[in-house]
Amino acid sequence: MAIKPRIKGEKYRPTVEVLRERNGKPTKVIFNGRVFAWVPDDYINGNKNKVGR
Repeated sequence: MAIKPRIKGEKYRPTVEVLRERNGKPTKVIFNGRVFAWVPDDYINGNKNKVGR
């Protein structure tokens, strides 16, 4: 899918597709062709931060 060039001030409707869901919350989505993942605050480099908890 090619990304359409946009001009300044143009309005458009973005598309979001949910790839993964956990406990009713989307944790991985595709937003306008790019993949985004939700990472909790207590995770560092994929491991739980056990300091301070």
